Amino acid sequence: MHTLQGIVFDYGGVISAPQDPTFFSVTQRLLGLDREAILAGWARYRSELDRGTRSPEELYRLIARDHGLSPTPETLAELARADYDSWAHGNLETLRWARELKAEGFKIGILTNMPPDYEPWFDRAAADFRALADAELISGQVHLVKPEPAIYAMMAERMALPPEALCFLDDTERNVVAARACGWQAIHFTTVAAAREALGKMTEAR
Repeated sequence: MHTLQGIVFDYGGVISAPQDPTFFSVTQRLLGLDREAILAGWARYRSELDRGTRSPEELYRLIARDHGLSPTPETLAELARADYDSWAHGNLETLRWARELKAEGFKIGILTNMPPDYEPWFDRAAADFRALADAELISGQVHLVKPEPAIYAMMAERMALPPEALCFLDDTERNVVAARACGWQAIHFTTVAAAREALGKMTEAR
């Protein structure tokens, strides 16, 4: 049986701070759509953004269309920028913890659902974390998304570790459940303190 050797982090809400909620005041101003309407649209269409087969402008055009709206290209571009900006704030507490884990001998990875053109924002928020990581996998670059099993298999290959030697931290429960189904250990991330405690329990016998 393999002991835990690698810790893999999601980006949004884990490596990054939670999304800036003022983004939804932008959608209200530009489209007249509140948070619930945008979240419903994301549930329908956002996976294709993360897969790299749809632009953010197209995402918001489709959401607007569902509400009988036809925003201008300029409005769609403003929505896309506001969306990307709202996620581009690093979580320094997560970074400090990852550095501790690295010093303890764990390999560090990043596995995230992220469109390929988010790269400048990703680097702005997480350049130090990326420098720390032994491997990363961005969904939009490989046209796979969590919670599809293939993306976990690909990440295990990049980490050069078997699934049972990996632990995944994600703030979305279905991605955690999927990781476990693929043989990983996994933690539903809420706070660094809670994740640290959960990981400590996993590694007591390490």
